[in-house]
Amino acid sequence: MRPTLLGVLRTAYVLVAALLVATVLPRLGVPAAAVPDLVLVGVVATAVLRGPVHGALVGLLAGWVVELVPPGGRPLGLTALVLMAAGLAAGSLRSPSSRSLLRPLGALLVAAAVVLAGDLAAAVLADGDVELLADLRRLAATMLAGLLLLPALIALDRALVRRRLG
Repeated sequence: MRPTLLGVLRTAYVLVAALLVATVLPRLGVPAAAVPDLVLVGVVATAVLRGPVHGALVGLLAGWVVELVPPGGRPLGLTALVLMAAGLAAGSLRSPSSRSLLRPLGALLVAAAVVLAGDLAAAVLADGDVELLADLRRLAATMLAGLLLLPALIALDRALVRRRLG
């Protein structure tokens, strides 16, 4: 099986998004509660177009990448499992023929809610320190980033598939 241009671009997006979220945005002074989950946006873009199984697989792999980018702080494997569940949930809203932006944004909202629930569960199990307001701000920042990025990512995916490069 040989890699496709679309697969390489998805991998590059996840790597760049993980590095941006972990290193660049905090150094630019963006508060931690306002840093959007750009990796989740990429997982949702794939899941909405490819379905729940592909979304779960991409979420799992993206979660492993996020865990490898410092600073870690969660139990190993938790981010991968949460992103896998988010990709599965977003992929359940798949509609390959739909051109509406509402479906991908709805899928992002569902996936972000799964990630929020995972974050809250991890906080309760780990140390009991729940920061609901900060998590809700992060969800809002992720939705705003998704509003800007999802149309471009989906259009690029469809264009590459149309040209048989994906």
